[in-house]
Amino acid sequence: MTLDLAKLAQRRAALESRLAHATAALRDAQRADDTRRKIVLGGTALAAIRDGVLPAWVLPTLVVRMSERDRLLFPDAASGQAPEFEGAGQ
Repeated sequence: MTLDLAKLAQRRAALESRLAHATAALRDAQRADDTRRKIVLGGTALAAIRDGVLPAWVLPTLVVRMSERDRLLFPDAASGQAPEFEGAGQ
């Protein structure tokens, strides 16, 4: 009986470890997908502003809602111009 309990405890520990690793992998994949969505949407929005598909007032309206650190990335936002960057619209 003791041997069975020890084996079951080992098996439980191994399964809990696998579950923890699988949970972490899922969380990491979801975070990566969320980051990719933000990058793709941001790049698409900037390209749409640059190309005149979205009105120029959209950029400063969004920039005002950003943290101070992030606002520094868009020094020309008040002009309504989308910054140029590699890969825009691709």
